[in-house]
Amino acid sequence: MRGHDLIKDQSFFLCHLKNSVLPFIEFPVGNMMKSDVKRLANEMNLERIARKHESMGLCFVGKRKFSRFISQFIPDNIGYIKLIETNEIIGKHCGIHCYTMGQRITPINKHYTSSKPLFIAKKDPIENIIYAAPGTNHPALFTKSFHTDIPYWINEMPLLLKETGQYQCDFRFQHKHRPLSVIISLLNNNTLQVSLPIPIRSICPGQYAVFYDENEVLGAARIIDSGISLYDLKWTEPLINSDLFLNMC
Repeated sequence: MRGHDLIKDQSFFLCHLKNSVLPFIEFPVGNMMKSDVKRLANEMNLERIARKHESMGLCFVGKRKFSRFISQFIPDNIGYIKLIETNEIIGKHCGIHCYTMGQRITPINKHYTSSKPLFIAKKDPIENIIYAAPGTNHPALFTKSFHTDIPYWINEMPLLLKETGQYQCDFRFQHKHRPLSVIISLLNNNTLQVSLPIPIRSICPGQYAVFYDENEVLGAARIIDSGISLYDLKWTEPLINSDLFLNMC
């Protein structure tokens, strides 16, 4: 179940718990707000704990740039950064593993000028090319469906999905996002196609889609294909950064 404090809810990260271990786990602060936990800590003379700053992001990386951290484990692999609309080379990168979808980048090509910032819209691991799109709401950054690996269900596959091949539920792919109602379709190889009600920005392969029935965590599946971008679908309607209405804080 989701925690009472939706901003600090950790159910997203517990989506792979085995059903068999749940009877042996307790979540003593699951029904409390963060402010209540801090108040109790002060009442128990644990002021130092109550005043302690939260760790944000990957705490074990520290204040280093992520690219410097990951390069300690994965060798650099120099490749080109190209503009997705024209295939123009606008710079080089040290390895696609250092970048994520939707990340803002700075072009190195001094001859390239644009009033709009550039964001990573596509990564080609075969050719070792990163494609960038101008503007935070460029259609190349958005999709309306994606494909997952075989899902893991905490209890069992929802009966309606098993019987009809489709099921409506809520989903999140970032833990600070509010749940979004989607339709999941069971494919022949037991993987899932997830259809979104609105265009969503920067869904990345490797992320996890976590499925909910209201506050209950049903299970999760690793995203293996972010689907066809709206740019490839010749989308012409205005787009809004989905983070603006999905973020809970």
